[in-house]
This record gives sequence, C-alpha cells and structure tokens, in this order.
Amino acid sequence: MSVKMCRIIEVIEELAPISLSEEWDNVGLLVGRQDADISRALIALDVLDSVIDEALACGATAIISHHPLIFSPLNRINDANPLGKRLMRLIENGICVYAAHTNLDTAEGGINDMLFDTLGFTNKEHVCETRPGVFVGRAGTPSESITLSELAKLVQNKLGLSTATYCGLGDAKVSKIGLIAGSSANPDFFKGAIAAGCDTFITSDIKFAMAQAASDMGLNLIDATHYGSEALFAGKLVGYLAARLPNVEFIASEVDGQIFKTVCSNNEVYHA
Repeated sequence: MSVKMCRIIEVIEELAPISLSEEWDNVGLLVGRQDADISRALIALDVLDSVIDEALACGATAIISHHPLIFSPLNRINDANPLGKRLMRLIENGICVYAAHTNLDTAEGGINDMLFDTLGFTNKEHVCETRPGVFVGRAGTPSESITLSELAKLVQNKLGLSTATYCGLGDAKVSKIGLIAGSSANPDFFKGAIAAGCDTFITSDIKFAMAQAASDMGLNLIDATHYGSEALFAGKLVGYLAARLPNVEFIASEVDGQIFKTVCSNNEVYHA
C-alpha cells in the first residue's frame, strides 16, 4: 500500500501551511516527484548523510525534515561538495525530500506547541509576532512553583540533555516562561516575551552578547540547544501523519544529530 507524495504534502500543509513560512525560508518539496508512490517515509530533523543511509536501509522513499536541505540557490549539482553528493544520492535512489521549517514552527500544533506541551507548561499564550497574525513563540506558566535552576533541570530532563545552561540567578522564582525552539536568541524576541509578562525565555544558540542583552532587560534565559529543542518533532509528526495516512509507514529517525558533546569532571563525554 502507498500514497502519492502530493497527498503526504497536502496532509503536512494542513498542519503547517506554506503561508506561515518566513520569506527567507525554503520549505516544501525540495527533491523528487510529486506523483512518486510512497509506502514508507522517514522523519528527521536534518537530511544528513547518516539519515540518507537510514532511509536506504529501511526502504524509505521519502524524507520529511524540519531543516531545509537546500537554503541558498544552486548553480550546479555534482559530487565536488557534500550538499551535491547528498542531492545526487537522493535523486539516484528516488528519495523525495520535503521540508517543513518556519511554517511548522509557527503552526498551531507545530514545534513550539510540541515543546510547550513536552515541558508541561500551562495557560498557553502566543507571543513574538513575526508579522501580523503570525506568532512564532509560546508563553505560559509552570505547573508548580519553581526556581530558574530547577526549571533548567526540568528542561534538561524532559529533553534528554546531559546539561542545561541558564543565565540569571538560580534561586530566582520563575512565574511566566516564553519559548521558541531553535536559534531564536535575539532582542526582538526578548522584547516580545517581556511584553507578554515573561521573566524567563527558553531557546538555543545563545551568544554571550545576547545573554548580556537579556540580563539588561531583566530576562532569564535557558539554552535548550538547537537540536534538543527541536528533535522531539520527529516522533510527534509520525503520530500526526500515521493517524491520517494509514497506508504509509512513517518512521522517526534514530540518528542522533546532536553535534555538540559535553566533557564532565569525570572525563566522560556526553551528547549535549
């Protein structure tokens, strides 16, 4: 049993319409035919060489990713660079690639809602408007009284991280939390969270200057890592698609795409 790739695309875009994507983004069907017959599809954060290996090993003829494989315009596809090699492998093996990126970030039920629900927050609000009516962030309250360091520990545990970095006073009580998965540590989002009454903001890829800026604004930060804050989408999206397309087997990638490692005091090395 199988369905056409265009039908899978329709179902994804019911959740995450293309209209929600930012203009700089590159979402949609990036590789392959819309009329391809798909019986097995792999869901992964990134289209890595190891993810392509995984797709070939399990017989998947489609990869649905969060991060687009192609961001910038290409003027050639050959084996002289890693991206060209990946594209050639995908095309030669008849594997379609579809990316749902910023549209899935902002969508109702998308990645930021998935992160919010995974962390167990309540009283959900939409924050950090990127354009009229489109909100990338979510905000809410913890389920119980919690300090900043305790919240960092909760993020670490819920997302399966070996560590969790925070900026602010560890014993400060947290009352309202904003979040945006992925790399969203910038003053505009900080201001959006503060305007919604947040005292703490969870995101990733926090640079030193951005941490200083947040501190000056009176905003605590927690870095959930780029991979850790978004990787949960694969399992969640499998459930969404499987319920709507029973003739396709959807598989969450088992590839660990976390490229950062942490060395602890006992010299053991952990993934971040």
